[in-house]
Amino acid sequence: MDYSKTLFIYTRVSTTSQEEGGTSLDTQKDLGIRKSQELGFDYFLFNEGGQSSSHDDFNNRPALAKLLSRIDGGEIKHLFVYNTDRLSRNKMTWGVIRLKLLQQNVTLYTTSGIYNSTSPTDDLLLGILSEISSYDNSLRTERTRLGKLNRIRQSYWLGGPPVYGYKLVDKKLVPDEYESKWVNYIFEQFVEKIPVREIKMGLLGNGVQTRRKNDVWSLGSIEKLLTNTHFIGVYYVTDRKSGEIIKCECEPIISLDLFNRASDLKKIRSSRKVREGNQKHFYLLRDFLICGHCGSRFSGKTQSDTSRSVYYCPRKEKNYVNEHSKHHKDCTNNRYLKINLTDDLVWNTVIDVLTNSKQFKEQIKGEVLVERRSYQSQKTDIEKHSNSLKKLDKDIRDSLNLKKSTTLQFDVLKLQNFTDESQEHENSRIIYNIEEYIRKLESKKYDLNKKIHDLEGQVEWIDWVSEFRKNLKKLSDSTDEEKHYLMSRIIESINVFTVDKKTHKLIIEFKLPYVNDELTWNSPSNKTLGYVVSNGMKTKELEVFDEKKYQSKQLVAK
Repeated sequence: MDYSKTLFIYTRVSTTSQEEGGTSLDTQKDLGIRKSQELGFDYFLFNEGGQSSSHDDFNNRPALAKLLSRIDGGEIKHLFVYNTDRLSRNKMTWGVIRLKLLQQNVTLYTTSGIYNSTSPTDDLLLGILSEISSYDNSLRTERTRLGKLNRIRQSYWLGGPPVYGYKLVDKKLVPDEYESKWVNYIFEQFVEKIPVREIKMGLLGNGVQTRRKNDVWSLGSIEKLLTNTHFIGVYYVTDRKSGEIIKCECEPIISLDLFNRASDLKKIRSSRKVREGNQKHFYLLRDFLICGHCGSRFSGKTQSDTSRSVYYCPRKEKNYVNEHSKHHKDCTNNRYLKINLTDDLVWNTVIDVLTNSKQFKEQIKGEVLVERRSYQSQKTDIEKHSNSLKKLDKDIRDSLNLKKSTTLQFDVLKLQNFTDESQEHENSRIIYNIEEYIRKLESKKYDLNKKIHDLEGQVEWIDWVSEFRKNLKKLSDSTDEEKHYLMSRIIESINVFTVDKKTHKLIIEFKLPYVNDELTWNSPSNKTLGYVVSNGMKTKELEVFDEKKYQSKQLVAK
């Protein structure tokens, strides 16, 4: 082949349209062949087929990659394209192509003219045409983006498969009768504290398939479904370019109260890193122990011989599940902590710190004083909110009955052909308004329940503080649950480090600087002027020393 007498033809159409106003692959090829005949040249075709040029690189353009390779080899001196944007609309890609044409002295033929890259004038024109093509592509991309955003604002679906529980009707989300029933099932089971694994088995037992027709649901897909706000009638789309967050609405599948209860329960379970339904044993310290090497929350393992029960870092187990994923982490903390000895050491250390803490005594004093002033008012608030809750429950029952009777009435009228299209639309609006009112009542009910729960917690704490002030020295007789309750109020975390084969280091982090604090009188000679508490620390360091595996441990507090 005489390369100097061969016209190489490159053809491409966009993936969005195989026919672009008369510029199909065949049309481009025919125009190239006609040009080769005018020149008296042979021709060779590079057909890319359908590939977008907006974000292209050479990996998704195999024909272009081969073309450029032969240009680099000096084989191509004459190249035909329908217009320059057939090569690329992407600035970076076009810059590479243009440089190669210039380096190898390639003449470019298009339907609008001939361009010799060694000619300053032709090179300028080629650059201008490229910029125009790039500008036109940017405008088209922006128009497409704005058009999509406008449709999203009108609550049209943004594209792709709809979320589970919904189907698309006129490009909008509408509850799917079958799937929405199982969405309700998942939420209702979850708020009843049924473990996710059991929910998964329930779906399998009822023959419920995933959207991809899998018979077995993954735990992750159920967990993710529980966070989906589409089910309460609202979701958000973020425009990547502007950062604008667009609120979209759709028909809800579940009540706001059910969703909020599930969300609160999920937060509690996530914070503890353990599912309540799977918890067979109570561990005093598991909620506080954190691996100082990898950041994992410790797990517990109970043996029939309690001296063999241990706390341990579960990173090895997690790595087995997350092998080859971004969640895989290395951890050198592979030594166990015996539960009974570690519990005793930490608890005794906590009591010692609190007994000697001036700040904790001041806190107790202050909260008991608050107790005298606010205990009764909190009890009164609980009673007031409880009465409001009863009224709300009645309003919700009445509204549900109203919805039921109104719906029945409208159905009867429809069956008797007493309604036309406009009346049916009005009836739907009335039902929707009733449902919206019920949702608002349920939201208020959720808020009231949360307020009552918080107030009851405060009253419980005040009751405990009052007793604790009297019995600080007798806390060794407390149950593990009572000990856990105290520690959850004053301890942030306990970080665990492996020092060597025989030693663990524990760092208790208190929520306030109770450790080694000091009381300083404003005037030692006149104590009526008061005092200040200062110079305390939030951390207390301990060592767990293992003389020999499975032998007794010597526990030393620094």
